[in-house]
Amino acid sequence: MRRIMSMAVLFCLPPVLLIVIFPDNANAIPAFARKYQTSCMLCHAPFPKLTAMGESFRLNGYKLPDADEIYVKEQPVSMGAEAYKKVFPKAVWPSSIPGVPPISIRATGNVAYHPYGPQDGNSDFNFPSEVTLLGAGSFENDFAFFAQIGFEIEDDTTTTTPMAWLMWQNLFSGVIGEHHLDLKAGNVGRHAIALPNARNENNITLEDYLYATELDLDNQPGFQVVGYGRHWRYGAGVVESDRKNTNKDFYTAFSIKFGGLGYDGSGQTSAAGGVGTSPAGYWLDNSVQLGFFAYEGYVEENADRFDRIGGDARITYQSLSVAGGYITGNNRQANEDKHIWFGEAQYFVFPWLIPYIRYEDMTVKNVDNADLARFIVGSAMLVRANIRVNLEGRIYTTDQPTVAADGETKDDDQIAFLIDWAF
Repeated sequence: MRRIMSMAVLFCLPPVLLIVIFPDNANAIPAFARKYQTSCMLCHAPFPKLTAMGESFRLNGYKLPDADEIYVKEQPVSMGAEAYKKVFPKAVWPSSIPGVPPISIRATGNVAYHPYGPQDGNSDFNFPSEVTLLGAGSFENDFAFFAQIGFEIEDDTTTTTPMAWLMWQNLFSGVIGEHHLDLKAGNVGRHAIALPNARNENNITLEDYLYATELDLDNQPGFQVVGYGRHWRYGAGVVESDRKNTNKDFYTAFSIKFGGLGYDGSGQTSAAGGVGTSPAGYWLDNSVQLGFFAYEGYVEENADRFDRIGGDARITYQSLSVAGGYITGNNRQANEDKHIWFGEAQYFVFPWLIPYIRYEDMTVKNVDNADLARFIVGSAMLVRANIRVNLEGRIYTTDQPTVAADGETKDDDQIAFLIDWAF
């Protein structure tokens, strides 16, 4: 406990000393900031975590809810005259493409220090650890797209990971309502193959959520349907398994929200985190969100079946956000049951300074020496709207086995510094 308290003080107090270093008058210029001539903080709190407006923007196919064209400063290029709609099918249905390629670059790097265990005093410089080329936007009002090429560097080896999807929006809107059914094809599952209110893509910590890592939850090639309204949103999909069998995996996620800005962007007031929100309160979204997630899939040649099911909750009030969740994962062939729960809190001390703490606990039934429990404690700081740094500690309270095979004490505690920037 003394070690946990000392590391918590280490990561929560020093950032306050940086007040005199970081001025508050800088803006970022990634693709959407250029398109709308606005700051990254309209949609991020801080990046990559989404504000309530950012969540609505994402769900709406990278368009601002209601009257998007009013805010666009980079006009799109027309792909056919509007009159073509009247003569369809004797003409190709008209559309548009972004006037300027919506390309952004994101890079991350970190320094990791191991104060205890077999790597006592060992430090690693990882600059850069990952570089990503991103492209996203919309074609008219009916289609949205996302493309990414990631380059991950580890031990002088670079791994390239491409992914992309295309989404057809507002299917059958005249019958079932607007935004209630969108169809996505490609690498799907970002923001969906996860607990709805605790997603790695929406996380400001250096360390990923333990449940996502331990239960192998990530995007996959396939198809996904999504929809949303004022107080609810859902996602469901069928995706490729591990490609070692002919079966497909299935998943579904659902979230409901009380208060704050609606998922559909309704309630756009400063107090609710809408377009008019001031820079001093861009994160505000007084609300309660409840989520459910389930996944069923197959692995290996004999199609061993596994499932994941869980739920989470997030409460946001003024500058404080607290969340908790529970998820269980069953691997039937291996007779392995993982039960993981977590609780976390984040607080905006200043618009650019957000200390946080998370506790995660995993119990594994029918498997010896596999239980884990840890604290993630640190602070995220915006040096500029598009430059984020983190000082973070990972402190294990349960880390089995405590003695490695070579007889040395096993301890995965870590102190890390992260720099993350995009343009």
